[in-house]
Amino acid sequence: MTSRNPDPKPGRWILPLIIVGMVGFTYFFVQQLPGTQPEETTTTSSATTTTTGRGDGETTTTTAPAIPAEVQAYVDKMAGSNAELAGIEADLLDVNTQQDASPRVIVYQDALALFRDVETRSSVFADGVEIAAPPAGYDTLATIHADLATAAGKIRTAGRDARAGFEGPEAQPRRDAIAAFQAASVEFTTAYDALVAAAAASSGTGA
Repeated sequence: MTSRNPDPKPGRWILPLIIVGMVGFTYFFVQQLPGTQPEETTTTSSATTTTTGRGDGETTTTTAPAIPAEVQAYVDKMAGSNAELAGIEADLLDVNTQQDASPRVIVYQDALALFRDVETRSSVFADGVEIAAPPAGYDTLATIHADLATAAGKIRTAGRDARAGFEGPEAQPRRDAIAAFQAASVEFTTAYDALVAAAAASSGTGA
């Protein structure tokens, strides 16, 4: 007796299997697609041009005027002088603190060498400021530079007086010179801050 086929139509399962396979492949493919990227804001440092994307697809662009190259070069030089001054002042206050400590924590010859170093560096600093004239045509910068040079001259004098006061018989002249140095340093830094602001305002124009 011939056995009976329990499934008279075995091919009927092929199509559903194909469909299931296609669905699975499609799902896997979609998962591999990169996600939607958010709108970006691009900023360039040169002349500070900023482009901002908006939701409606439009963009707005703002371009800030650049500081003239000769003005920027001068400001950079004064920035270096300002940093140099901070180093000189820190060393002066450090040796003075060691000298006034009780008990004293520095020997005379070492302290003298440090005071002489501050005196020399203060003089070099002042010379550099005085000869670093701003570019022609910027009256405000010229006025501020005169203030910088005046403060630098006071710093030179105070550095010399601090060394001389250290070598003298009394401590007060040294302390007075250091106080004068600090006051002149504040004067220089204030003028430097004004210079930076004036340089930014001079963008594209003589000031």
